[in-house]
Amino acid sequence: MKLDKRLIVCAEMTEGSFVCDIGTDHGYLPAYLLRSGKCTKAIAADIGEKPLAAAKATFENEGIEGGQLILSDGLKNIPLDGVTDIVIAGMGGELISKIIDADERSRTCGANFILQPMTRASVLRRYLADNGFEVTEERAVWDGEFAYSVMKCRYTGVTYEISDVREQTGLTDASYGDGRKYIEKQLERMKKAADGMRNSRPAEAEKIDMTMEKIRKEKGI
Repeated sequence: MKLDKRLIVCAEMTEGSFVCDIGTDHGYLPAYLLRSGKCTKAIAADIGEKPLAAAKATFENEGIEGGQLILSDGLKNIPLDGVTDIVIAGMGGELISKIIDADERSRTCGANFILQPMTRASVLRRYLADNGFEVTEERAVWDGEFAYSVMKCRYTGVTYEISDVREQTGLTDASYGDGRKYIEKQLERMKKAADGMRNSRPAEAEKIDMTMEKIRKEKGI
């Protein structure tokens, strides 16, 4: 099976033998993990029946065993006993935050979380910091014309402050190609936002400019 680059990074960040993929769509990630032997059990979960039917077809076509299909709104219907890794990928940062926040078990299950926001990654980083989820690794992925971030984190209960630089670019390292491209993409987005408010909200535009300068200095861009 072939995965796109962002899902490959998600797969690489899993640590244990029982993976739950929230918003699985076609079930490619759990199928890949089971096929490769990196995990022995996997849950493919989605809020929609059509994606689950597609995931079922993927499992059947690939001869995958050990996969369980669950219709669920986020973590709501997921039995988390024994789950080692929870992947939430391909959604906005705000939605990922809401999914985690909606289920108290996200704080007690002890699972490793692998999160891949498509948008609003800064919102997700802020949520994790404010709610005691320690980000231990973050990798950038450049796929086609789009830049993504994949975060690995675990609940510790210890909240912490994050700087404006970390909120916007996370732990991304600019010393490798995809990392540098990701940071440059964030700078491009921030500049566009600042330019759009220079006349109506000059103070906010100036604040963004200052954060951009800090990013360039700290990340070596």
